[in-house]
This record gives sequence, C-alpha cells and structure tokens, in this order.
Amino acid sequence: MRDEGSPSKQSGIEALDFIGVSRRVLHVASRGAGRIEFLREVSRLLLDFSACDALMLVTDLDDGASRYRWAATRVPEELFRFEPRFESPRASRFQPADGTVVLPPCSTQPSSWLDELIASVLDGNVGPKSRCITPRGSYWTGDAASDLVLAAATTVLPEAAPLDVRSIAVIPFDVTPSIPGVLALLSGRNHLFSEQRLEFYEALAQTLGLAMDDRRSQHALRERVKELSCLYAIAQVLESAEGTVAGTLDAIVRLLPSAWQYPDVLVARIRIDQMESATGEMDRAVYRQEAPVVVDGIHRGSVEVGYVEDRPEFVEGVFLKEEEHLITAIAREVFLFVQRRDAQVEKLSLAEQVRQADRLATIGRLAAGMAHEINEPLGAILGFAQLARKFSGVPDPVARDLQKIVQAALHAREFVRKLMLFARQSPPSRTSVRLNEIVEESLVLLGSRLKESGVTVVRDLDQSGCTLSADAVQLHQLLVNLCVNAIQAMPPGGTLTVRTQRVEDSVRVTVEDTGSGISPDIAGRIFEPFFTTKTAEQGTGLGLSVVHGIVTSHGGTIRFGSRPGGGTKFEISLPTSAVAAPGLEACDA
Repeated sequence: MRDEGSPSKQSGIEALDFIGVSRRVLHVASRGAGRIEFLREVSRLLLDFSACDALMLVTDLDDGASRYRWAATRVPEELFRFEPRFESPRASRFQPADGTVVLPPCSTQPSSWLDELIASVLDGNVGPKSRCITPRGSYWTGDAASDLVLAAATTVLPEAAPLDVRSIAVIPFDVTPSIPGVLALLSGRNHLFSEQRLEFYEALAQTLGLAMDDRRSQHALRERVKELSCLYAIAQVLESAEGTVAGTLDAIVRLLPSAWQYPDVLVARIRIDQMESATGEMDRAVYRQEAPVVVDGIHRGSVEVGYVEDRPEFVEGVFLKEEEHLITAIAREVFLFVQRRDAQVEKLSLAEQVRQADRLATIGRLAAGMAHEINEPLGAILGFAQLARKFSGVPDPVARDLQKIVQAALHAREFVRKLMLFARQSPPSRTSVRLNEIVEESLVLLGSRLKESGVTVVRDLDQSGCTLSADAVQLHQLLVNLCVNAIQAMPPGGTLTVRTQRVEDSVRVTVEDTGSGISPDIAGRIFEPFFTTKTAEQGTGLGLSVVHGIVTSHGGTIRFGSRPGGGTKFEISLPTSAVAAPGLEACDA
C-alpha cells in the first residue's frame, strides 16, 4: 500500500487499485484454471494489493460436508500450501468488549488461535458490534497483541517461519449462497488496517467469492466441452471405421486422455475379447475408473482410465461425476461398435452359408441325374470287363489291363455312391446296432491297409454295451472314412486309437491319430464337399463331408481337435434313440 498524500487522495488511489485487482481476479477466474493454479495466482494478487505477509483462505467444499484451507506467504519466501479435507476447529462464540477477544486456553498453541478465530467468523459465531467487528461480520485489528488475549500473537503457517502477527483481518464472503468462505490477511506491521481500508477488503472478498464461483463454472464448462469433443471424435472414428477392430480401438483409446481433467498423468485402456489397446501401463495407475462392455448379456471387455500419480487437486474425489457418465457413454459406444461388427460377421457368415447351401442343393440335383447317366455305362463296363477276364487264353498283359478297367469302374461306382449318400438320395435305414461290433468289423476290413502302412491300432471299447438305433451301413462308412483319413495322415506309421463310451442317453466314438494334424488355416473347411489337400489319386474331398452328413442325419454331433504335427482327434456323439439335433463343434486335440 502507498502511504503518501492527503487521506482523500490516498483513498482515491486505493479505489483505483481495488478496481484493478478485482478485474485481474475475475480475469484469472474466467480462464477456468484448476483450483490450485487459480488460488496461487489470486494469492499473489491479494498479497501485493494488501501489502500483507501472509493470507489464509478457508471455505466449504462443493459437497458441503467438509472444508479446505489454503495458505500463502511471501516472507521470508513465497510458499503455498493446500490442505484438502481440512478439519476446522469447533467455533467458540466470542463477545468482544472494547475490541478484546478472549479465546479458550487451548488457543495458546501456535496457530490454533487463528484457526479458531477463522472458524468463528466462518460460522458467524461472533458477538455484537465493537470496534474490531464490522457490520458485515469481519474481524480486524491493527494491534493483535493487545486486542487478542494471548501469550504471544504468533502463528506458524504451513512450511513457513513463525510470524509475529500485529495486524489481522478475517473477512467472510460467499462463494454461493450455500458455500461460505473466509479470507484472513496477516501482517507483522502494526495498524496496517483501518475501517476505511477494510471496506475495500470486504468488497474484494466478495469479488473473490464471485471469482471462485465463476472459476468453478468456467472449469466445469471447459470439462464438458472436452468430454463432448471426445464423444464427437469417437463418433467420427466409428462412423468411418473400415479397418480392423484393433485399429478402431487404438484410435478410440488415444482420444480418451484429453477428455479427463489431467491428461498428462492419465492412461487409458480398452479390452475387447482377446484384444487390448492402451496409452500406457494401467498397472501403474494409483486411481482407476472402469465401465464394462456387455454385449447381449455377455461381458466382452471394459473401458478403463487411471491416474498414474496422486495430486492435491483430488480434493473432492479423483473423478468428476460427469466423468463417470462419460466413461459409461464411451463403453456404450464401444458396445454398439462391437455389436455392429458381430452383426456384420454373422451376416457374412449367413450369406456364405446360403451360398454353400445353394451349391449343395445344386450338387444334390446334379448327383440325382448323374446316378442314372453314369451307373448304367459303369455297369456295362464292369460287366464286360469281368466277362472278358473269364475267357481262357487271355494274354497276361491284357488280363492286367482288364483288371485295371474293373478297378477303375469300381472306384467310379464308389464315387457315385458317396455322392448319392451326400445328396441324401438314400435315407438311413435304422435298426438296433452294437457300436463295438461296427468298430471291429470296420477295422477288420482295413486290416491289410493298416499293416501295409505300419499303423498300430489301440482299441478302448466300452464293454458295458453301446447299443443305438442307427443305419449299420452308414456307421461302417463313417468309421472307415475316419480311419482311412487317419492312415493317410501317418505315412511313416503311427498309432490309431478307437474308443467307444456310453454317456447317459448317447454313445460316443473317438478316432484319434498321431499324424501330421490339420493346419488352423483349413480347419474350418474340412467338412466342405470336394475340399481336400490330397492328390486326385488319394481322395475326392467327400470323405469328411459324408461323415458329417451321416452324423447329422442321425441327430448327433461331431467335434474335432488338431495340432499341426500333434495328431487329430474326431469325437462323435450319437443318441441311442432316433432324434434329429445336428451340430458341429471343435474340441481340444
């Protein structure tokens, strides 16, 4: 404060300074800065304007349940201290007489008298008007040693040297009608305050209250703008999402930190199924916020954010209520994205199934016509070749050629028969059959081939009785096809295990080999008709499709599992009674 010129001139200068500092306080608030930054800048302005050595500011938090205290000093050096959740002492009602305030004996402790004085003013616990109390309820004195009955009017501010207090002004103000506050100005000089000057400080304190409320509104507005901008950017990413799911999640997770209060110390992570996208190490987070991603009642993942360090700004909770709504909204956007992608995948799958069904229907119609057109000439070729072989005197080369003709005709007829079976032109004829007998008969038929291939057979047959209603011929074909595939997968030899088991109302047969296995790239296509990795001499690609047709026509399920180089296992479950419940699953090898 300047102390020159006449009282009226000095008053005019103070009025100009008051207007200037009020504008600057309001300007700081209009920037919407964080609470700590705002208090630090405003403290410098108030200390410069008042020429005081220290100040304290105590006000209720927004929740109204507790208070915080802010202290600032400029001598012997500039220091600031923020105390969240400050436990204010119980205000004792004092009634000053001739300006003297008598505080309880406990107030002889350093600084406690100041806390009690602030609490009394904050809670309106002051007595009638005296020269130390203004009509607005402020307490002030220019001679603390005589006006406060204490051993010594000394206070210790946080992290600052003890201050011998001579001049004090404790001024109440309102942040909002429901949130009161108190500004305490402290100086080591006598008679720094006067009634006229205190009017300026009281007006400035009210301006401070308005600025604090405006800062909260501006800060909240900026946070809402950040949140809405984030949601808008996420909507744009999802609208133009043409790449992979992982790429889209990466784009979304990079947008998240900017929407929270302190993006420089925040990490974000999105997890969907087996995919994960993150901006940092979530394990480092001190505080976390999470929202689940649930699609059709199934938990598919989560959206998480977390702060990797603690901050004094977390006075009213780490995350704002609006941020809780925000992360829930983001989780919903991710949920809708995953749901749309699932629908797209399902649509493509259904379209492929429709195309496959149409192709199979065409093959079925073709097979029905082929049977009559091919079987008749095949029968003639086979019959005449067999007759020619019976003539005596047929040269050996000719006999060998005739044998090749017979074998080729039999192979062609078998191919037509498999095609007819696949086309379901021959409905199953169900009788009561014993599964173990079917297994033994099939292995006997393959005995010579197993021996030539160096394959050892391991039988693990349930002797409790595996009887079911089925077509015996088709079960023979099912087992033979699976065993033939297993033999072909073990060219240097190996072990073929055939297992039967009774399970409640069904029987189970397992065919397992130690061969080369099935590559994951083709595992989804092995039941497709005519799909094969074998040469034309080894197979037609109908074996497993016929197996699948037989299983589904019997109302059973077929599961398979395979590891490249680790063998393949087919597990077939058939109901003991005649039902229709086709299915296809995958199992571990």
